[in-house]
Amino acid sequence: MAEPLAPVPDPAPGAPAPVPAARANSATRTVRLLLRLDRAAHRRWFLPALGVFPLSDYVLPVLPNQMLLIGLSALHPRRWRVIALTFVAASVLGAFLVATAVHAAGPWLLDTVGAVAPGRAELREVAGLVERHGGWALAALALLPWTPRAAVVMCALAGIPPWTVALAVLAGRPLPVTLLALAGAKAPALLRRSRRIDRVLAEVDARRVRVG
Repeated sequence: MAEPLAPVPDPAPGAPAPVPAARANSATRTVRLLLRLDRAAHRRWFLPALGVFPLSDYVLPVLPNQMLLIGLSALHPRRWRVIALTFVAASVLGAFLVATAVHAAGPWLLDTVGAVAPGRAELREVAGLVERHGGWALAALALLPWTPRAAVVMCALAGIPPWTVALAVLAGRPLPVTLLALAGAKAPALLRRSRRIDRVLAEVDARRVRVG
């Protein structure tokens, strides 16, 4: 007969709640990315390297782009404007490239790269908006903090030209990107009220001190 499992002890009063393994691993990856970009902040290839992340966000939605934007702006508050501009430019370029690829390849491209394309349910949710409002729907969705992947795809499938798609993203992305970068540069104490942000920035600060 198997021995009964020992009961899990309750956490001590005032102790922080345990962090799920998946979330902890994600935070660790974010810290590593922030540290690598932080070390390269004054090199010539820093901005092109930084732009790879929002550019890739259309096909790699697991990248912690919002956290990178906030974290780098908090670490380099004097450069928050150029960091925000890099994110906007890369996001616009990514939208143009995705729309061009969908125009050239057609709907079968979504089945071929189904592992990284927006989910079918997500596409259906924005299809009606795009059908009714066209590029204006994409511009509105680009005002949200995250990349409007599904809206870009649906606009391309609806036959909206890639340049129009890019301009719609350009109309919306500057506002949320600027607000996130500005918050990271000017109000880091306010952002640290979020446990996730505070955990990441505290670990980055600790490692910077050790390395320095």
